[in-house]
Amino acid sequence: MAVGDVQISLILDSAIKMAKDETSVHELNEDLGQGSWTHGDGWGLAYLDGTTWVVEKSTKAIYHDPKVDDLRNIKTNLAIIHVRKKMGSKVHYKNTHPFKFKKKGLGNFAFCHNGYIEEEIDYSSSFSTKGETDSEQLFYAILTKIQEKKPVESIRETLERYNKCTGTNVILATKEISYIGTRENKFPAYYHMKVAQTKDMILVGSEMLSEYADLDWQSINYGDILTIDNERLTFQVDKKPIIAKMN
Repeated sequence: MAVGDVQISLILDSAIKMAKDETSVHELNEDLGQGSWTHGDGWGLAYLDGTTWVVEKSTKAIYHDPKVDDLRNIKTNLAIIHVRKKMGSKVHYKNTHPFKFKKKGLGNFAFCHNGYIEEEIDYSSSFSTKGETDSEQLFYAILTKIQEKKPVESIRETLERYNKCTGTNVILATKEISYIGTRENKFPAYYHMKVAQTKDMILVGSEMLSEYADLDWQSINYGDILTIDNERLTFQVDKKPIIAKMN
């Protein structure tokens, strides 16, 4: 994810290297080595054009898709890229992230998710999924809560509710504000989120973006919610509440 003076071409190049599994070592590639845990099951880009979310998707691997070059000159101040490793649902356009949703009185959102939730996800019947993924259902579960509570509280409560998961990282964005959440999981070296900042851009990723490797990347602690003011280019961290144990 990039907010501010977004250089789409560099973000795409970083996503390609990430999808090829060239940039990090984690629990899922440490035995066979880098390049063994590729994300070749589709990819998507959501970006703002004025106040409108434009979503480009493909079921091809991003590193084999000529469509990438058609998008390199996009001008935007907010972009989200997701490269997919399918879990639990087939390769299909409707299952490819990011997802978007707009409703008067609720908001205009884009969303993506890393991880796989292995239990039924509850959300309001006023939302209708287009695909088969747990990710789209999780999106609507968060939006269901946002109808009653603040976004930070809604994200945290939703992520903490579903314990049968490989991992849960989410990005929920509007034109004005972006939220990034993550929770404890089985593979902490793989499922985590990092943030970095330049004078004119904020970057977030499940690993540091290779084209910006020289920046000071900071890990987002599990249970914390990072809130980005997209217009002011500032962010704050809402810490996970500490619950005191009673003796």
